[in-house]
Amino acid sequence: MTLFLLAAYGFVCAAVYHVCPARFRWVVLLAVSYGFYASRSLLGLPFILTTTLTTWLSARVIGKIGEVSRARLREGKASLSPDEKKKLKAEAKAKQRAWMLGTLLLNFGLLAVLKYTDDVRGWFGREPLGLLLPLGISFYTFQSMGYLLDVYNGKYAPERNPARFALFVSFFPQLIQGPIGRYDRMKEQFETGGAPVNVEKSALLMLWGLFKKMVIADRALPLVSAVFSENAGEWGGAVTVLGVLAYSLQQYCDFSGGIDLVAGIAFNTFAIRKPLVAGIAELFGIRLAENFKRPYFAVSLGDFWRRWHISLGAWMRDYVFYPFELCKPVARLSKGAKKVFGASFARALPAALGNLLVFLLVGVWHGATSNYILWGLYNGVILAFTALMEPTYKRMNESLPRLTASKGFHVFRVLRTFVIVNIGWFFDRCAHAADAFGMLETVVSRPKMAQLSMETLQKLGVSAVDARVLAAGTLLLFAVSLAEENGKDVRGWLAARALPIRWAILMTGVLAVLLMGVWGSGFSEASFIYFNF
Repeated sequence: MTLFLLAAYGFVCAAVYHVCPARFRWVVLLAVSYGFYASRSLLGLPFILTTTLTTWLSARVIGKIGEVSRARLREGKASLSPDEKKKLKAEAKAKQRAWMLGTLLLNFGLLAVLKYTDDVRGWFGREPLGLLLPLGISFYTFQSMGYLLDVYNGKYAPERNPARFALFVSFFPQLIQGPIGRYDRMKEQFETGGAPVNVEKSALLMLWGLFKKMVIADRALPLVSAVFSENAGEWGGAVTVLGVLAYSLQQYCDFSGGIDLVAGIAFNTFAIRKPLVAGIAELFGIRLAENFKRPYFAVSLGDFWRRWHISLGAWMRDYVFYPFELCKPVARLSKGAKKVFGASFARALPAALGNLLVFLLVGVWHGATSNYILWGLYNGVILAFTALMEPTYKRMNESLPRLTASKGFHVFRVLRTFVIVNIGWFFDRCAHAADAFGMLETVVSRPKMAQLSMETLQKLGVSAVDARVLAAGTLLLFAVSLAEENGKDVRGWLAARALPIRWAILMTGVLAVLLMGVWGSGFSEASFIYFNF
């Protein structure tokens, strides 16, 4: 199934969806979602069904335990002593916790076995087993476990209908590469049939995603593969820097382009101030979580991770960072640190440790190999150090208000963050941590500036035409992103033009993708980077 076929599938399914009565539309969504999943990963169906059914059942049991406990408390309101009430609540909570932990262990254990067995075998020099990795398993597992934790924490009641919950888990635009949704934000939309749809705005967003993916990301892929290949030692530091910049561009356009295709951002005028409707999902009137917000305009590493893969960051924040930061052992550690290092350090310590834990897990989420673990720790250590140094930064900003408020300082912070992020990408892209260190050493010790030539680009798989298209596409991407960063709704502005202008823009975009897109990749060797996470 090519990217255009995916888009066509979305349009056809949306047409069927909108001719159905609103109360039956969720059934259509469930059918087309499972149809899409079966077409891409038939052998993966038992795994997504296992996660769906075990999570739904566990949440129902947790909800029932809570209902029974509250009923017993109401019945014995006058006869039960405070200690008996406390004991009753504790017993109910213990039962709920057992179901919650058991389901978490089952589903995260299933994810770990399928995703990390070969990585762990590699630690010991063993041959990989080549276990099946079901489509979207990381995304639907995290999404389902977030729902379970919300039910356990009493945020909302469990879903009674297993088929409706199955739609939440399997909604096909999310399966490819997220975003990681929240049930309370999706439930009503599935039930009511979604919001009114602007097909032209949806088409513009999907076209922009295809442009970023097929024209920019897939064209940069050969250069990235060549620079980061086993023969990387022949290239000097200048070409190595070019390679990591190309990877930065490729990864962003691949990931955000896919999100634009299936779950990008759109402004909707239907009584919503800042909704998150998008791509294929927008054709169904379904609002998905925002997943990208121009990350390369970030002014700090923390700001970058609040803009990149936002739904994963939010999941880690709500279900890992805050529970860890507020747990009793961390509170005791912070209290002890106050006596030795002072109040400022003690206040920052939980956040510093939380960042280390979160980014270690984010690294492992990408893969249980040394490069990903070090990439996670690299980000975690910088963010931990930033948290500990926050009082110092605050005093500096207060003492130099004119400097810190200047546009020049803002640009400096953006460039500094860009460099920090790209150093981290060496660990993300290299097969082994040692390769990343070797390439970084090359950048410093052997620049070989003379290698930067058209001849070298051709050796790296980039023709003169490819180079021009990449340069033009990158400039267009920068211009659009800069306008959006300054508050301009580019897609809304285009959609507000006269009909001939709108259709001329659409047709120009289609021709650009048809003529300049890299074809033949589909979902194979040049698939989305996060397609099978």
